[in-house]
Amino acid sequence: MTSEQSLRLRRRELDQVRARLVGHVQEATGQRMTLAQARAVLERAKAWAPAPARQLDTHLAEYPDAWSAPSPRCPVTLVRLASLLDEAGFGDAITRPRCVRCGRPDPLPLKTSPQGRGCGWCASKARIKTCGRCEQDGFIVTHREDGPICRRCYVKDPLVVEECASRGKIRNPGSRLDDGTALCTNCTPRPERECVRCGTVARHKSMDDNGAPLCKRCYKAPKRRCGICGEIREIAARQADGQTDACTRCYRGRKGTCSVCGRVRHGRHATARDGAFHCMSCWPRPIRKCDDCGEMKPGHSTWPIGNLCSGCYQRRTQVPAPCSGCGRLRVMVAHGADGGEICRACCGIGVPNSCCRRCKAPDDIYDDGRCPRCVLTDRVHNLLSPDGGAVPPPLKPLAAALTDTGNPYAVLNWLRRSRSAKLLAELATQQGEFTHEVLDALPQNSPTRYLRGLLLAADILPRRDENLARLELWLANTLRQLPPYQALVIRAFGEWHVVRDARRRAARGRYITLAVDGDIRDIKAAVDFMSWLDTHEIDLQDTTQSDLDRWLVDHSSLHRPVVTFIQWAVARRITGKLAISRPSKTHSSGFLDEQDLQDQLRRCLNDDTIPREARIIGALIRLYALPVTRIVELTTDRFHRDENGAYLTLDRHPVLLPPKLAQLVEEQIAQPVTDSRMRQQFGNGDGYLFPGKTPGRPRNAAGTHHLLQQHGLPVLTPRNTAMIEAVTSLPPIVVADLFGMNITTAQRWANYAKDDWSTYLAARVMTKSRPS
Repeated sequence: MTSEQSLRLRRRELDQVRARLVGHVQEATGQRMTLAQARAVLERAKAWAPAPARQLDTHLAEYPDAWSAPSPRCPVTLVRLASLLDEAGFGDAITRPRCVRCGRPDPLPLKTSPQGRGCGWCASKARIKTCGRCEQDGFIVTHREDGPICRRCYVKDPLVVEECASRGKIRNPGSRLDDGTALCTNCTPRPERECVRCGTVARHKSMDDNGAPLCKRCYKAPKRRCGICGEIREIAARQADGQTDACTRCYRGRKGTCSVCGRVRHGRHATARDGAFHCMSCWPRPIRKCDDCGEMKPGHSTWPIGNLCSGCYQRRTQVPAPCSGCGRLRVMVAHGADGGEICRACCGIGVPNSCCRRCKAPDDIYDDGRCPRCVLTDRVHNLLSPDGGAVPPPLKPLAAALTDTGNPYAVLNWLRRSRSAKLLAELATQQGEFTHEVLDALPQNSPTRYLRGLLLAADILPRRDENLARLELWLANTLRQLPPYQALVIRAFGEWHVVRDARRRAARGRYITLAVDGDIRDIKAAVDFMSWLDTHEIDLQDTTQSDLDRWLVDHSSLHRPVVTFIQWAVARRITGKLAISRPSKTHSSGFLDEQDLQDQLRRCLNDDTIPREARIIGALIRLYALPVTRIVELTTDRFHRDENGAYLTLDRHPVLLPPKLAQLVEEQIAQPVTDSRMRQQFGNGDGYLFPGKTPGRPRNAAGTHHLLQQHGLPVLTPRNTAMIEAVTSLPPIVVADLFGMNITTAQRWANYAKDDWSTYLAARVMTKSRPS
């Protein structure tokens, strides 16, 4: 090929490049530019020359979305071209490139840096040197005898700072009065000018792009990338003292004593309320209608879906859902065109189709450009390995259990707020071995119990009967606080009577949480009785019937629990003959009509508006008269299905379940409703039918009562009615076997229902004696 042919070929190729550029400009402006206008704007942007044209054409081919999401490493011709198109009135169709440091489109980001394009001011600040005073890299503003001085040291230089004539503080002077005294920058009077947007006459905060004044309310700080969450947002605190830039969402303010709650927390001063310091929880928020729950509450955030209160905001951020647009598990922030809810990427908020910078998976950006799951993995690793190394082998099952979750938001919130997470971090720093003895030495409060449940569920701690261990631990702590004489008697009573009986019940699997509370009340009543004797200078062996009666009059609420101790002391001749009996149990007086009971049972089986766990518990109460304390202790291995139907073993014998109730139980086993951060496990892997918040523990009975009452499902009256119907239609011994209750209790209910079961026993005797 000759040189002339090569020249013609290059000219033809350049014409094609220019034609494509003209087409790109017309497409970006919606075909509102003519060919001549497009060529003119390309020439003004210096993109018509051969080399810049080819460079711009290559960039637009690699980045099809360069007009809507310009790359920080775009050619300088694209920066000029976007600015010219914005001036020509096409700013609604394009997005101008911004400085990677300050986030402003003006001045034009024509300078290059390792991070991308930046404006001239930021480029000059990027040329940093080591300060001669603080020995840190910074922007040098002057030189002294000890070397270059950075901006941070300059504002503290004794040769620069003076006493402010207004406040009397040593500050960098911003202006001077007529007598030569200095005023700091905050005290320097600013001329009051009319805001170009709202028309308010006040001290202006800044200028807009046209040089017009803006007040403090109308001024919007330039956006740039936050060093915490990694998003392009308005910066509230600039990088200083080793801290990265923090956006308005991540910045928590300085610490101080809140004027509302009195706690030392992060917050700021509320200028509208006499400048009082408020923490972020007590910060005054406007009362407005929440578009999610429809109630008038203090506003928390405003999303495309509407205004959100704090409760709805927490629910949406901690409980992600499948997006109707992309199908991924994300935080829903808007309504889609089909009526479903969509995530942030599908509605165009933030970076479209945002991906985690570590795993490259499309997901919500939670912190530092990473998705919630990657952030959770790092935080769990830092929590369990304080020295920065690998997670210790004994704690690897716990790390896997915390990170392998379907909802990383809930675990992240637990790590940030829970006291049990802080307790776990403290124990991990000690580099000790996790044992029951280590946890037993801690205060037995809710954080300790939750941490113990986590370690049990992760198989780090060996299994044990927690109800029995709770009684033994409580008794040991109580004995240490008693006087020697009282401790001697209470130890014998507690260990050889109460705990011994508890071990027998635990071996049969009948020692539940309610039984622990009863045994603790019995021991407490014994301690109170002996303390009363010591106060009145009466020895236990010299206690008379009148002394006991006098104590019972003053402590009538402890009559029932103290019976066990008095009978034990009399049987072992520790005291003389004292007469005391348990108060007689009164029969229940609250009942329902049969029709009301059936209506409530139909609601439990058919009403989908009631939570599933409430429907199952309510149905079991109305069918089998079970107490809530026993229902919450049921495990999933007690349910089975065969060719004849579905059965639930309440005690030793299975009972047939109605088909609808069996379906609800199967759904509960497949997808248990729980607030726990870990998978519930119990014993050999069969979990509780109603798992609680603490891993390895069932649902709280008191909270279950409250849940049923909330949905119009009482507990006591339907259980009494169901018990009357059971002992009326079946012999008490059958009821006791099926429902797992004491035969004495069943007989008492039968007598109350005026239906003696002696005829049933007589019939059985006659049947056995009849010859075959």
